[in-house]
Amino acid sequence: LISVPSILVLLLFLSVKFEIKFVYNNGSNKLNISTSYLFNLFKPELYPFDKKRYRKFKKNRDSKLIIKNLRYRKLINYIWDKSVFKQINWSTKIGFTDAALVGIVYGTVWGFKSILISLILRSKEIKSIDIDVIPIFNENQLDIRFNCIIKIRMVYIIIVWIWFLKLYKGGEEVDRTSNRRVNENYNE
Repeated sequence: LISVPSILVLLLFLSVKFEIKFVYNNGSNKLNISTSYLFNLFKPELYPFDKKRYRKFKKNRDSKLIIKNLRYRKLINYIWDKSVFKQINWSTKIGFTDAALVGIVYGTVWGFKSILISLILRSKEIKSIDIDVIPIFNENQLDIRFNCIIKIRMVYIIIVWIWFLKLYKGGEEVDRTSNRRVNENYNE
């Protein structure tokens, strides 16, 4: 018989797969973030650009928010270190009526994509990379298709979630009571 703790440990070490799809076609964009866990049994999806599902949040430019954002850097670095890139597909179609402009933008986009991918490959290994830039002449067009699959273990997601709750709730590592006595450290 398999015991309950061994099943829980097995579930913690299974990977969660995130698939990020972004499509931009002549002014309309669509971002879809889907996850799958436990051999595709659970598959929730997010649509961040869907205005019906999500309300717009007001941007708060408070100094405390900026400090809290700096603390999120630790979370982002941890997630980056623990994530595994399975695949990146990035196709771009660029078109202008002027052929010289198409050539200049074509080279610039290739350079930009090369720099981004080299920054990712500096610290990560990607199993499948497909990057393409297609020039289109005599037509104004911009079409971007991006698809990325990232895996991370559930243990690391839980650790990040606990850190996030600690940041969200606030508080310091050593808190004192609000009504302290004068000689609180030297009580006899």
